Amino acid sequence: MEMPKRTLSQREAELVSWLEAERRQSVNITDVKAIFNWTDQVARHTVSRLAKKGWLYRTAQGRYEVLLAETGGWIVPNPWAALNAWNQQYYVCLKSAAYEQDLTPDRPRDVQVCVPTGAKRPNAWADIPIVLIPARKFNSFGVLIRELHGFQINIASPEKILVDGASRLNRMGGILGLSRIVYNGVHRVDWQTVVELAAESPHGRAGLRRIAALMDILNLEIPEPLAVEATAKPKESLLYLGDRTSYGYHGKRLSRWKVMINVDPASIREEVRR
Repeated sequence: MEMPKRTLSQREAELVSWLEAERRQSVNITDVKAIFNWTDQVARHTVSRLAKKGWLYRTAQGRYEVLLAETGGWIVPNPWAALNAWNQQYYVCLKSAAYEQDLTPDRPRDVQVCVPTGAKRPNAWADIPIVLIPARKFNSFGVLIRELHGFQINIASPEKILVDGASRLNRMGGILGLSRIVYNGVHRVDWQTVVELAAESPHGRAGLRRIAALMDILNLEIPEPLAVEATAKPKESLLYLGDRTSYGYHGKRLSRWKVMINVDPASIREEVRR
């Protein structure tokens, strides 16, 4: 495949020199017009040419990620630059958020991003490693704004990671992936906040019961707010700890949480020691 030409015109060189001097990781047309006193047409043409030559990568309309000489201008498109430029409600969630919050060493291939149902992936994101996960009851309770990799990003708090993850095991590496996150997060979260977040989630109670059962297996002290809210009610259905397709229907039943331990407890304990 023919590579884009990397030679620069005078205007392109001016812009690249400024980006390198300022160590900018992203830039928009408004910035370029203000700094160089260029017309809108000149700014857009110059930026477009730099994108075609591999110095910039378009992440949204009028917004570009900077790919400078230190990387040779050839890197995987940056998901953080794309998210920073996105005018859409979202938050980095589940296992991706757990990785960024140091709750697991396992990073998903694509950045997992929760969005309201109906949110559309921008056309400019064709090559960007982001997967959108629609949330039927989307809300920003428990979402933090943090600087990640040089960009301001919306990300789930550790409390929200636990609540979301306990009801979406397929996005967490299964019950074993969740067990590691519970184990690493037990002393980092505010358990009253976990309970309040669960009350806002469609499957929050089931998630609390699953978390309490995991903590039982791992011999962790169960905080009072969790113990109270996770105690099963008389008419609640039996909950299986792991996916029944993978682990079956049999095991020890934990009566307080009304959870069937259909996963070998030894494998869970081994996972958190890994």
